[in-house]
Amino acid sequence: MVNIVKRSNVVEAFLPGQGQGHATARSSGASVDLAGVAREGGMTPLELMDAALAGCLVLSVRIAARTLGWQERLVSVKVDVRHEKAPDQPSRVARFDCAFVIEGDFSDEERSKLIEEAHRICTVGNTLTSDVEIRDVPQIPEDA
Repeated sequence: MVNIVKRSNVVEAFLPGQGQGHATARSSGASVDLAGVAREGGMTPLELMDAALAGCLVLSVRIAARTLGWQERLVSVKVDVRHEKAPDQPSRVARFDCAFVIEGDFSDEERSKLIEEAHRICTVGNTLTSDVEIRDVPQIPEDA
């Protein structure tokens, strides 16, 4: 029997009137400082978005390797993500470049299959390429 553990999917971003902000995951309490200007430590919101895509893709490669029966051959996977902002308005990202390094005994064709599958199952990537709705609500419940 599979034991499914449900985590909260709520993240809070907080910015005081003066000083540096932070984002915190409700599920774990993990927090990252928000960099509003280049001289501040922490990650910018765009870097967080790049990190979300890179993180989802590395996990998706591992899931794909498991699904394909290749998990024992997967030594490691690294994905570098770089975004390019659109030159016109509204302010947005126009493109993400993703560079995969997959270590293990794989042919070029198998590496390509892992990357293809990773993109197919990556929730973050699928969201970024879809027409997602962003809603404003009065409050998100504590148990969400």
